[in-house]
Amino acid sequence: MKILVAWEMGGNWGHVARDLPVLRRLQAEGHDVRYAVRDATLAASLCTSVGVPCMAAPAGVSPSRMPRGLAGFGAVLFADGFGDVVILRERISGWMQLFTEHGTDIVVSDYAPGALLAAHAAGIPSVAVGSGFEIPPDQALLPSFQNDPARDEAARRFSEGLVLFNVNRVLTDLDAPPLERLAQVFQGTCHVLATIAELDHCGPRDGAVYAGPVQDLPGGVAANWRTTRPRVLVYLRGNGAAIDDVLRALDAIGAEVIAVLPEVGRLPPVGTEIQVFRQPVSFDGLIETADLVIAGGSGTVTAALLAGVPVLVLPANAEQTMLGRRVEAAGVGMTVSSGTAATLDDAIDRLLHDAAFRTAAQALAAKYHDLGNESAIQTVIDAIHSTASGHS
Repeated sequence: MKILVAWEMGGNWGHVARDLPVLRRLQAEGHDVRYAVRDATLAASLCTSVGVPCMAAPAGVSPSRMPRGLAGFGAVLFADGFGDVVILRERISGWMQLFTEHGTDIVVSDYAPGALLAAHAAGIPSVAVGSGFEIPPDQALLPSFQNDPARDEAARRFSEGLVLFNVNRVLTDLDAPPLERLAQVFQGTCHVLATIAELDHCGPRDGAVYAGPVQDLPGGVAANWRTTRPRVLVYLRGNGAAIDDVLRALDAIGAEVIAVLPEVGRLPPVGTEIQVFRQPVSFDGLIETADLVIAGGSGTVTAALLAGVPVLVLPANAEQTMLGRRVEAAGVGMTVSSGTAATLDDAIDRLLHDAAFRTAAQALAAKYHDLGNESAIQTVIDAIHSTASGHS
């Protein structure tokens, strides 16, 4: 079987860590696998190490200016090139050309709505794999990013209508069936949510396939805890005052810290118990023995909670803010952002000393003790085989 795995939107190591184990498994089964990615530089070196052919995903050019009044998932797609019919047509045509050149039998999407749309136009079955944010529920109006959905309902309706109009114009040009609602862009023929129901950004869904996180990034640097002080594992993107504040707060309480900060520049003066890494670190044995994990991304947060470790979410965008709400609702951690009452120092203190958070995290881990990386990978592989056989 000829399988094309596509990654378009989002960045960083989490997507590659989710895709590579699936690519390796498919390759081991004897399938002809290709990996098309937006960030070809990041993926190419990793693909070389596992022998998977890697190519650049058709991207087109995103609009230079966002119109005012857009909101929600419609705005996300608009900003990624769905706001211009010419750009979108080029992108979808580019994907369809890749499918033809490869003789693709099935498309596997990791946050690749353009590839899913092209698969729909080409009549090729597809499987979408991602978080609850990357695969929002199939409903007439997609969920709000806000606490109060009524605040941006009109803007979301306008945004989704605008993008859906563009999508259907392109599909009409390609003699493909139109979509009824924007949510269908994300769904694929079938989809697998690489999370658990409690951490679904959009809330638990009836009948959804929750596989748990898929994370395996080869070549991570080994790191080890050195003391018996409170152990805090930090994984944050960006480079700014928020990261400095985290390191200073942890240094002030004498915590031992392993901090993975890929984009950090100059560090604030901190003690020797803070180890900082700018490259990927192997989390094997680290998360399970940590007292607290501070992160923003879905993969690390989910992995920590499935290890029974409470988390502090420091959101850098709407997606991470939505995840933080789910974490707080489950009682397994806290979130600190400009819109919350908790302060950083208070949150760290409570999460390290209030046993209720660890008890809740351990209960969640016990509930999903059968979920693991291998079972999650197998769930994805099973979905691929099932979808392909249903269209053979």
